Amino acid sequence: MGGRIIGMQHRLRTIGRIRLGTYEGRPKASEFFIPTSEFEHYIRSAADLFGGDVEQWKPQGDGGMQWRLMNPDLTSLDAIIPPGRDPIDQAYEKWSRGGKQARCNGETVENLSRLCVCKQQWGPRFWENAPKDQTCKLYTRTNLWLPEIQDIGTWLLETKGANAGAELPGFIDMMRGMFSDKVALPVRIWLVPRTGREKGKLKHYTKVEIEIRGMTAMQAASRIMAAAPEHAELGAAAAEDRLAIESAKPGQPDYVAMIDIAQTRDAVIELWRQAKANRDVWMSSGAVIEAAAGKRVKEIERIAEAWKNVVTAWAGGDMDALHRTFTDFTRGRRIEEATAEELEVFLTSIQTPEPAPTVQAPAGRSVADIAVPPDDEIEDAEVIDDTPVAEERLTPLNIAIGERGITPHTGRGSTAANKAAKAAWLTEKVRRPITSTKELTEREADDVMAILRAMPVTHPANPRKATQQARQQDPAERRNHMLTLFGQLGIVDREDVLRDISIITGDALTEAAPPTPEQVEAAIDVLEASGGDVATYDAMVSQIQEAHAEATGN
Repeated sequence: MGGRIIGMQHRLRTIGRIRLGTYEGRPKASEFFIPTSEFEHYIRSAADLFGGDVEQWKPQGDGGMQWRLMNPDLTSLDAIIPPGRDPIDQAYEKWSRGGKQARCNGETVENLSRLCVCKQQWGPRFWENAPKDQTCKLYTRTNLWLPEIQDIGTWLLETKGANAGAELPGFIDMMRGMFSDKVALPVRIWLVPRTGREKGKLKHYTKVEIEIRGMTAMQAASRIMAAAPEHAELGAAAAEDRLAIESAKPGQPDYVAMIDIAQTRDAVIELWRQAKANRDVWMSSGAVIEAAAGKRVKEIERIAEAWKNVVTAWAGGDMDALHRTFTDFTRGRRIEEATAEELEVFLTSIQTPEPAPTVQAPAGRSVADIAVPPDDEIEDAEVIDDTPVAEERLTPLNIAIGERGITPHTGRGSTAANKAAKAAWLTEKVRRPITSTKELTEREADDVMAILRAMPVTHPANPRKATQQARQQDPAERRNHMLTLFGQLGIVDREDVLRDISIITGDALTEAAPPTPEQVEAAIDVLEASGGDVATYDAMVSQIQEAHAEATGN
C-alpha cells in the first residue's frame, strides 16, 4: 500500500467556478450564474444542458484565457454538496497586487500571527463601522458538484456578501449534522435579485439562496437521505457509520428534535428520561440522544449566562427598548430566539468599548502593495446604485473637464467640437455610450471626478488667479506639505516618494534630479484628491500609469 503525507489536506481538483458577476470597467453584480473554466469542454457541456452562449474570456488580473457560459435565464442550479471534508471555506481576506496579504478568522490573522487588526481598530462589527474598502472582505467559498456535468471535479462558488456568509455555512452545518459528512446531499442554489433602502437611497443587489432538493423539511428532519431508497444513487455510507435518527421509525417520537428546541434544563432532562425509558429507542439511538441532551444543556446554561450579562450591561433599563435594539442589531431576529453566540456579540456592542490601539502605518512599501482585486471583485449583495447624478454636481464636473484640456476648441464650431470631445472622453472612461455629463450616475460621476483630479490642470478656468497663487507659494513649504501627505499614506521612504512622483508626472526622477515645483504641485493634486485613502490613491496612480503607457504606445 502506498503512503500519504501526514497533515496534508487532500482534495478533489477544481474544474470550474460559478461566478456572480462581470467586470465592465468596474465590477458589476449579475442576476444569473456564470459558469467559467479553463477547460472548454466543461463549458460546452454546460451549454448543452442549460443553454446560452459560450465565449472565450480573460478574468481580470493575472492568468490566461478561459471560457464562460452567458445565459440570463440561468438563475438556479441543481448541485450536490460532496461528502468528506467540509465543503465551506470562509475567512476575512486582504488582497493586493502581490497576492493575498492577510487571511483572518475574525480573531487572529493566520499568516501574520497577530490579533485581527480590523477588529482592534473598528470594533466587533468592523465591516459596518469602518470606511468603505478599508477592512478585509468576507470570502465564503463553497465546493459543489454539478451532477449532470461529466467528471467529478468540484465547482467553486465564491461569494463576498454578508447574507451568504451567514446562511450558507449554517445550512450546510445543519444538513451534515442530520445526515453525517459521509453522504452527498442534493441541493439547489438560486441567485435572487433584491432591493432595499440604505440611508434613504434605493439599492439593488443579488443574494444567493440554497435549499435541499427532493424532500420537505419534515422529511429531512426525520430520516437520513442516504438510507432513503429514492436517493440511493447518491451512495449510502456504511451502515455502522450512519446517523440513527429515531423519528425515521414510524410512531416513535423524535427525541433529538425535541431536545434541540427545549427551552429549559429541566425540559431537556425530562426528554432524556423519556427516551431512556423507551427501550427500542434507547437501543438504537441512545448515544445520539445522550450527546444531544448534553449539548443542549450546555447551550441553555450559556444562554442564561449571556442573558444575565446583557441585562446587567443594558444602561437604559427599558426592557422593551432592549428587545427593539436587539432586533435592529440582528436585522429582525427576536431576542427570545437568540443563540448564546448572538447574545454575546450583542453584549459586546452595548458595552463601553475600550480605546482601540493605534495601527501603525508601514515604514514603506513597494509596487506590489498597490491594492487590486485578486481576480474579479464581485460581491453577491453588492450594492448597485443607478441614481442619476445630482444637478448641482454638473457645473464642477464640466469645469474640471475644461481645465484638463479635454474640451480645448475655440472659435467657430467649437461648441460642437467640444461636445463631441467630451462625449468621446466620457464614453471611454465609463465604458458605455455617454453624450453628456447629465447622463452619468452618481457612482460614475465619482469615478470621473477621481480621474479628473488625478490629471494636471492645463487650462485653468481663471489663468490670472492660478498664476498669482502659484507665485505666492513657498516651494519649501509645498515640498514639506507633499511629504506630509505621503506620510499619511504610509509612504515615507525617499525612493518610494520619487517613484510615485515619477509615475504621476511621467518624468524619471532620481536623487540627482529632485522634483521641480511644478512636479511637486502635480503630486499634491493627486495626494489631496485621494483624501488620505490608500485604496483611492493606489487606484489613481494605477490609472495615471496606464494613461502614460497608452500615450507612449501611441
